[in-house]
Amino acid sequence: MTDSKYGKYVVTELKTPDFRPEFVEAYKKFANRILWMDENVVEGAFQMNCSWYLKPWAHGAESHQHDVDEIIGFFGNDPKDPYNLHGEIEFWLEDQKFLITRTAMVFIPAGMNHCPLILRKVDRPIFHYSTVTGGKYIQQKMDEARKLEADYGKYVVTELKIPPEKQAIAEAYAKYAFRILWMDKNVVEGAFHMNTAWYLKAAATLEDVPHTHDSDEIIGFFGNDPKDPYNLHGEIEIWLEDEKQVITRSAMVFVPAGMKHCPLILKRVDQPIFHFTTVPGKLYVKDESQK
Repeated sequence: MTDSKYGKYVVTELKTPDFRPEFVEAYKKFANRILWMDENVVEGAFQMNCSWYLKPWAHGAESHQHDVDEIIGFFGNDPKDPYNLHGEIEFWLEDQKFLITRTAMVFIPAGMNHCPLILRKVDRPIFHYSTVTGGKYIQQKMDEARKLEADYGKYVVTELKIPPEKQAIAEAYAKYAFRILWMDKNVVEGAFHMNTAWYLKAAATLEDVPHTHDSDEIIGFFGNDPKDPYNLHGEIEIWLEDEKQVITRSAMVFVPAGMKHCPLILKRVDQPIFHFTTVPGKLYVKDESQK
């Protein structure tokens, strides 16, 4: 898609930073990284990466922090039982351990120590992502001198809570998709926005009206076959300004603030497609005045 004006914003091939070779080899033992987005992959983008967790692994990320906010996701890959993780993940926020057995999103405010991350059980592949609001993924050493909170459970979201305007269209949305989880400042204080869903049927989506946002956005479309992870098993048409993009591979689309985008049309859905959108802003707000 790079031969078009806006194709540079659509990422369908893995381009990662210069990780140490031993880190890359270790990661392959338990996971398959699919796509990576940051300011070096697409100019101006914030950072996000997506993987399939495939096997238990006791040597995951060690405790660290970032100087920007982060959201981490763990998703079961059975659209008929979407909240069942089919696995168990041990994950630490500061001094508190969580055993995650349900599909979950975790909000990590800037400066919060987090991890270790240990894959205790993986009965079925688990879809994983992490995104930070900065242009690069930079780990900083754990800060020991911190005032701890009594309970960090509020940062772990395993149930769907959506705003009233989305509740109002839930019946229409359910005709072609299943919304899984929603994150914003009203769900977790201080969080930025992210929402996730399974696309289930071909349709002209409710995002068929061209619109803009006052903050950047990343939109994701991922095939649900971990053995063939780049095959979308479907076809999606999405417009960036006046240019149509036809997506048939797992993809992340970076939409800079102010760029008009959509319609978004599900031309073909042969297998369920995992979908997300995330904006660094605290709420998902559309401006349709330029349609």
